[in-house]
Amino acid sequence: MIYSKTFFSYFLLPCCLFLSSCNTNAPTKESNKVLRMNLGMEPESLDPRKARELAAQTLTRMLFEGLVRLSKDDVPELALAKSVEVSPDLKTYTFHLRHTEWSNGDPVTAYDFEYAWKKVLSPNFATDLAAQLYVIKKGKNAKQGKCSLEEVGIFCSDPLTLRIELENPTPYFLDLLALPVFFPVNQRVDKEDPFWHTKSESFVSNGPFVLKKWEHENFIEAKKNGKYWDKDAVKLPKIHLVMVATDTEFNMFEKEELDWAGSPLSSLPLDALPPLKEKGILKVKPFLNSYFLRVNTEKVPFNSELLRKAFALAIDRQAIALHITYGSRVAATGLVPLSLGLQKEAYFKDGDVDAARILFETALKELNLEKKDFPEVSILYATGERNHIVTQAIVEQWYKAFGVRIKLENQEPKVYFSSISKQNYDLASCNWIGDFNDPINFLEVFKYKKPGSNNTGWENQEYKDLLDASTLAIAPEERSVLLQRSEKILLENMPIIPLFYSTMLYTNKTRVKDVAISSMGSIDFKWASLNDGEEK
Repeated sequence: MIYSKTFFSYFLLPCCLFLSSCNTNAPTKESNKVLRMNLGMEPESLDPRKARELAAQTLTRMLFEGLVRLSKDDVPELALAKSVEVSPDLKTYTFHLRHTEWSNGDPVTAYDFEYAWKKVLSPNFATDLAAQLYVIKKGKNAKQGKCSLEEVGIFCSDPLTLRIELENPTPYFLDLLALPVFFPVNQRVDKEDPFWHTKSESFVSNGPFVLKKWEHENFIEAKKNGKYWDKDAVKLPKIHLVMVATDTEFNMFEKEELDWAGSPLSSLPLDALPPLKEKGILKVKPFLNSYFLRVNTEKVPFNSELLRKAFALAIDRQAIALHITYGSRVAATGLVPLSLGLQKEAYFKDGDVDAARILFETALKELNLEKKDFPEVSILYATGERNHIVTQAIVEQWYKAFGVRIKLENQEPKVYFSSISKQNYDLASCNWIGDFNDPINFLEVFKYKKPGSNNTGWENQEYKDLLDASTLAIAPEERSVLLQRSEKILLENMPIIPLFYSTMLYTNKTRVKDVAISSMGSIDFKWASLNDGEEK
């Protein structure tokens, strides 16, 4: 899951080019077999080693498969690996692979995994996802250029045997292996054409579906992969994914032009929630998602910890969740979702305006500023109705609390993600979706200033030490205490300002069956089907 992981805001694109291809007012036998959904945005990359945001991760999960895959029940199960042996010290995993093929007919081998992972850990390979592989022995050192890739704990004894040595016992390692960054790539193809993943003509994959057509910024079409090892489980012959904004998506859904609207790839319009709920067709699913503000701690005035705390305390999250998001979000005073059981009590008081004003005045003195000279700062968010409404409400609360205006700045998702990665912002509305069911997945995002997905400029040695200690803790209770102390330090320093925990809200046509949605926000079409004779 991956800082992803990721963001539920989408931009409006002209759709006249593809409406004819997905309009089903006069359905044909062929069109009724196509699952039609909205991807929301152009994926940043379909290279699994770089697939960071939700659109890209969804597609790479369709097109690729690793040693492990999440089951229908949201637990890791063996996929390309037919068996695994684990050493008594829980630090060495030996996987035995199935005989499988790439979509171009090449055999999938353990060497493809070794090649892909070591490429991720190469110092000169640009990716924000390398930290996920730091559990592998000397993985971090290799990425930092402190050792050679040959020393990293990834070894192949033959084409179907892959041995992985870990730095420490990692209870969630199988969950990690279900992430796209752990998928293989075809070594021969990648060496011959480094841009193979940018167009359908050269795309090579090994998952349930293959890329049939990619009209950039417009739509993607995938078809069933006849060379997939478990092809009998795949019922859908084709999936058509358009790229439109939230409002456009819902209009297309109502016109029978899409089979699905809302989470996890998009969000439903706020004004659509009450009528959908009244009709009994609004579906709700728990979500390992934390919505927060990133703070650029290296830029005045938010280099002041006191000012960051003042702005955090001044937000009335409960009021926004209740009156603006119609209860689709839950007020958060921590980073890690409550369902993971880490936070025992609130780390700060929600909507504590009186305390916020005191901190604000103290921070101004610390910064040697008068309120009238408060610098012009902005809050960045990805274009989208829900993000705009929520961000606008926060800015209004700050004005009432402090009498200073914070500008609203929205950017199309691709530009937005670029701004975040370059730390080109003051405050930024963000969210993080868990890749697996463990608090470490949220906390490790902010462990290192660079490289990775931190993007706040903040780093704290005690925080890093506690996270490191948690990897050595044998007793679950001891580990939980260490992680809880880590989260407390994060919230004391406030490089992020927690806002909400989210739920997934969606609606779909009754003909759509067996789409697997993970609590981590991934959606899997491997087992999906469309029932003939039902609602089209």
